Amino acid sequence: MSELFQLLAQNADLKKENPLSPKDIISTQKELAHAGFPMIPEKFILLLRHFNGIKGEDSAVLGISPENKSLNIVAFNKAHNHSTQKIILGYDDFAFLVFDSTEQKYFLLDRTDSAELDDFLDSEFSSAISSILHF
Repeated sequence: MSELFQLLAQNADLKKENPLSPKDIISTQKELAHAGFPMIPEKFILLLRHFNGIKGEDSAVLGISPENKSLNIVAFNKAHNHSTQKIILGYDDFAFLVFDSTEQKYFLLDRTDSAELDDFLDSEFSSAISSILHF
C-alpha cells in the first residue's frame, strides 16, 4: 500500500485533498450508516488518512468532507447509490468504483446499467484505485 501512496504523491496530474482527522471518519461512518449505506472499508480509510479525496482529469476518489464538495462521499452516495450493500468510493466517466460489503470485494460497475466491468479482492485494493484513476 505504501507503493500506492508514493505513486499518488508523485503524480502531479492528480489534485489531492489534505488528510482527515479521526473524528471526521467517525462522524461520516455514522452519517453513512444512518443513510443506509455500509461502512467505509478499512483500506480505503487508510488511503483517506493520506489523501482525503483525489481528482483526476476524468476520474475521482471520494473523500470525507473534502474542500472540493463534489468529492464528498456521503453526498455522492446519496445522489448516485441505491444499494444498502455497496458504497461508491470513486468514479470515472464510465464506471463507479464500489465496495460490496457482502462480498468484501471492490467492483468497477458501469455507470449506466451497473454491469460488472471488473472486480478486485481486498488484497488488490491498490489495483482498484489505480484502475479508477487510470494510472
